[in-house]
Amino acid sequence: MHKFTLWLAAAILMTGVLTTRVSRSAADDTIHGDWSARFNSGAGPGCFNLEVERSSWGHHQTWGNTHKISDFVGLDANLATVKDAAVHFELRRDAGIMSFDGRFRDGSGSGKFTFASSAEYVQGMKALGYSDLSQEQLFAFAIHDVSRQFVKDMSDAGYPHLSADELMAFRIHGVSPEFARAMIELLPEKPSPDNLVAMRIHGVSPEFTKEINALLGKTFSVDELVAFRIHGVSPEFVREVRETVSKEVSADDLVAMRIHGADPEFVKSMSTLMGRKLPVAQLVAFRIHGVSPEFTEQIQQLVAKNVSSDELVAFRIHGVSPEFVKSMKDAGYAKISPDQLVAMRIHGVDANFVKEVRQHGYKDPTIDDLIELRIHGLRNRESL
Repeated sequence: MHKFTLWLAAAILMTGVLTTRVSRSAADDTIHGDWSARFNSGAGPGCFNLEVERSSWGHHQTWGNTHKISDFVGLDANLATVKDAAVHFELRRDAGIMSFDGRFRDGSGSGKFTFASSAEYVQGMKALGYSDLSQEQLFAFAIHDVSRQFVKDMSDAGYPHLSADELMAFRIHGVSPEFARAMIELLPEKPSPDNLVAMRIHGVSPEFTKEINALLGKTFSVDELVAFRIHGVSPEFVREVRETVSKEVSADDLVAMRIHGADPEFVKSMSTLMGRKLPVAQLVAFRIHGVSPEFTEQIQQLVAKNVSSDELVAFRIHGVSPEFVKSMKDAGYAKISPDQLVAMRIHGVDANFVKEVRQHGYKDPTIDDLIELRIHGLRNRESL
């Protein structure tokens, strides 16, 4: 499938270039511009890269494409090796003919092109409901091969009366009648033209849709399928989540896990450390707040093996780090509960404060004493 690389497609769809006035010959109403081409190994055997440029009324348009040599009449693969040769070749489409004149030298070519629309095509499109097509639209239809047969085939597939922009979008992004029919069968409701384009842009194929639907036992909407593809919810990911988390995982759960990086390796590590399968909400909370396997393992060694998921998240929110716990142990507090650790961080009780308290003559203050002193000040606790 041809892959147009620059901005013509977006311009056609988003900025109304199709209605822009263009430079043309007053005698034959043709469109003209410059072309350049190059044969290279990256284009593949029997292919070459072609770029076309046009300027008119202050608008400059450039697009490139990799073509098969066989798409053109009068183009020879031997031009890839000639030192210098004049050329004339044509791209013949249902909408009209692009004629290219110029020279090839050592595998590279350049020159001028003209486009002449087909009167038969214009009349045929009128019969299909497309009257008053501009030369610009006809030119774009020729480039992207919007043929009368394609219009009829899309109508037969359930999409009659498409706009010129929709036809262009279908051809640019590879929405074929076969793709449309397949997706209609697989989706809970008929997709709109925009839906079909979005699915092609994001790689929602019939094969992907069938596999996801079968794995999760339901039919997903276009938005859900597109979200899956955007965030990397693959069939392989779904299988691993169903195995390590839950078979009842939802579409939102899967997307949330991918957004926040709760990948299968993270899930397995945390489940092993916590000694159970963890729900999606906890896994996502861990990733949001930075509860890593390394952090969890250190906290379990320093505080308690059975520290809870909520306590781990609270530790990260309030800054109860392994280093903080170690510093308090070194200060003489070997056993501190999770709630006390959080309270200490909330009120600013640390090893330096303990040192200050002792310098004021307080002997062996408890954790609760330290918190009380921090809240009310040292002068209010002379009774210690």
